[in-house]
Amino acid sequence: MFKCFVYENAKLVAVGRALADGADCSYICDIAVSPSHQGTGLGKQVVSNLMEMSCGHKKIILYAVPGKEPFYRKFGFLRMKTAMAVFDNQKQQVEKGYLSEA
Repeated sequence: MFKCFVYENAKLVAVGRALADGADCSYICDIAVSPSHQGTGLGKQVVSNLMEMSCGHKKIILYAVPGKEPFYRKFGFLRMKTAMAVFDNQKQQVEKGYLSEA
């Protein structure tokens, strides 16, 4: 439902999207910033824009790379205890830290 693209001289340098149903849940995912533009505040702008677009939903859920939790906590996100997933290659995702068998 929502997307945010940031270009510099016609080159895509940051992106993010939110899958939303328009009322109950907005799911922010796929936030990416080009390595050459990391640390410039673009990621913060993308997340802020998606959160603003998601305003009015009863909950905003975020999918993030392991280790990036401190960045998202600045926006008010807290860790969920009930989220679960099934991936094509479960073992690989456990090794990368996306899944826990515990």
